[in-house]
Amino acid sequence: MAQFNYLMVLGFIGACAIFVNIGFRLRISSKWKLFLLTDAVILTIYLAWDFWAVSKGSWYFDSEQVIGLYIFSRLPIEEILFFIIVPLMVVLTYLALIKLSRPASKAKK
Repeated sequence: MAQFNYLMVLGFIGACAIFVNIGFRLRISSKWKLFLLTDAVILTIYLAWDFWAVSKGSWYFDSEQVIGLYIFSRLPIEEILFFIIVPLMVVLTYLALIKLSRPASKAKK
């Protein structure tokens, strides 16, 4: 069961992202293109760093806590998913906070 630890955390974060999107009616689907373009930059930078760090032995992934599917023979699929799901949750949280702050700023005027 330990091999699913990382995936379970990502699943929880992904579920939170879905609930935030629905609960705050953020309509993230209208912004997919922008998110994917931005996330492609994040993926490129951080996965290159991860690959380099793993290759040098400075970083590693516990083989008992990942499912064993590796990309580029070094990076577990969970790491790629991390750099997609977590930035999505950050964007959704940001949009939700903006939405929450609008009524308060209108009331002050």
